[in-house]
Amino acid sequence: MNDTQIIKDRTDIVQLIGEYVKVKKAGINWRANCPFHHEKTPSFMVHPEKQIWHCFGCGKGGDIFSFIQEIEGLEFIEALKLLAKRAGVQLDTHKMQVDTSQRNRLVEIVAKASAFYYHILTVLPAGENARKYLRNRQLTEQTITQCQIGYAPEQWDLLTKYLLNKGYSIDDIVASGLIIKRDGADTKSGRGLYDRFRGRIMFPLSDAHGTIVGFTGRVLIETENSGGKYVNTPQTLLYDKSRLLFGLHKAKTEIRNKDLAVLVEGQMDVIACHQAGMMHVVAVSGTALTPEQVKILKRYTNNIAIAFDADAAGQSAGKRGSEVALEAGMNVHVIQIPKGIAKDADECLKKNPDVWFRAVAEAPGLLEWYFRTVLIGIDQKNPAAKQQAADELLVQIKKIPFAVERDEWLKRLGNELSINIELLREELKKNKQAVLAAPSNQIVPVVPVAGRAEPFEVLLQEFWSLVIKFPENYEFFRDFLNPEYMSGTIFFTLYENAEKLYTKDQKLVVNNLRESVHQEGQENPVDLLFLRPYKNFFDLTSHQAKLELEQLLNRIKEQWRKRRGKELEREIAKAEAEHDTGQVAKLLHTLQSLSS
Repeated sequence: MNDTQIIKDRTDIVQLIGEYVKVKKAGINWRANCPFHHEKTPSFMVHPEKQIWHCFGCGKGGDIFSFIQEIEGLEFIEALKLLAKRAGVQLDTHKMQVDTSQRNRLVEIVAKASAFYYHILTVLPAGENARKYLRNRQLTEQTITQCQIGYAPEQWDLLTKYLLNKGYSIDDIVASGLIIKRDGADTKSGRGLYDRFRGRIMFPLSDAHGTIVGFTGRVLIETENSGGKYVNTPQTLLYDKSRLLFGLHKAKTEIRNKDLAVLVEGQMDVIACHQAGMMHVVAVSGTALTPEQVKILKRYTNNIAIAFDADAAGQSAGKRGSEVALEAGMNVHVIQIPKGIAKDADECLKKNPDVWFRAVAEAPGLLEWYFRTVLIGIDQKNPAAKQQAADELLVQIKKIPFAVERDEWLKRLGNELSINIELLREELKKNKQAVLAAPSNQIVPVVPVAGRAEPFEVLLQEFWSLVIKFPENYEFFRDFLNPEYMSGTIFFTLYENAEKLYTKDQKLVVNNLRESVHQEGQENPVDLLFLRPYKNFFDLTSHQAKLELEQLLNRIKEQWRKRRGKELEREIAKAEAEHDTGQVAKLLHTLQSLSS
């Protein structure tokens, strides 16, 4: 019996889910209000005998692992570890045991340091100036306690001595990132070791589950020798700044409920927003928004509103973050604080909270923001100024993957600048050609076959795009390409024709496939798929493409299972309403077989 089955056998699914939502008995099953969407009538059902759950309202469902993945925002391996610990199962991986042991020690050290800093700030005389600073920043005692804000006095080795007296090893304290070891330091006596954070307000950095993994220290009194205004914990076994989002552990539920993540620049902005009651707010930690952070946010929502700080650095970081979010397929909005009101969320909330809340609610889409920014005050009589504005906006318009939406923005640009739309279309074609000729390591926008594609259809697009570019690989995937994956999509006809042609020629000839789907007066879908940029496919070998196709097919299969699962759940709801217990049992069996 493998580890996952042991964990399932030792986990009461009703008790597990009951730790997150209130469940009530309903016959042999249990019902609850779904934790993943708002509802008045409970549509979330737990089946203890089958050890599965599903919601008739939002269509989500699965086993204990998928529940923890969904509600905690975890990858499978993370959910496995969490449930294994809960069930008292020791996973059979030596390295995992070693890493977990060290990680646990570091978690304990960082937690002790956080409590130490918090005690100094809130109780000891050494924290008085820091307390005064935070009062001036209008932070309440409740907020300070909830955020566990602390203070590190201006002493060289205060924390070092404290942790050593608690019995922690020097190697572990150094590994936690809390102290620095000088060259030639005597680790036995502790000489040559000093605290990383001194004379700073300490903001604990927590992962998505609320475990403190590091700190940001904000200097209390700036001097020539105080270093940077902000200092972060360095990269450690616990802390990876490219993956951490400040405040996420408190914001994730509300992000899911609001279906929107608000991204601000600093910790004080997040704290001020949370204190004001806006909980779906997070911040990056000393870096521009990274692909890893976007991936984490997409566990909770596909919508993000980014607040650009008023200074040049804030504008630049905001734009970079927007590009990263766009490339990941997120819907991006830009929060604009009216000019002259405030430079950031924290300052705006102090001056006029209504202005900040309204700015978030009315945040325009990214392209709308670009139009407002670029075209404001432009001299319509200056050809050079109009050319510059058109060039800048065409760069953004060309990134739109949807033909109709792209053309509408072109029309608006033409109207705004009094430029012939056909001329702009010609300019855009030149830009597109430049994109196709871009270096292979440059990320280029996705071009769907038709309309606004759903995530599942995007996977199908990527699969068929690579098949058309590397048709020799088609024979390896024919037996695994279930026609049901394409049923009801624009790719079903393409699949049918590919199968007929392969059966006839014993290979897939792209030109024949192209002719088979040709329709007079319309762009050929095979041409569009071939032109659709796919990573750095110009540098891919046929073997590498095969590996890519295998990964895509696995993802397609997984997504299809989810789609089919939702269909079955709707059928189960109908059968339950009709009290057809036989049909319910049959459909439940089919539903469970999808994950086997």
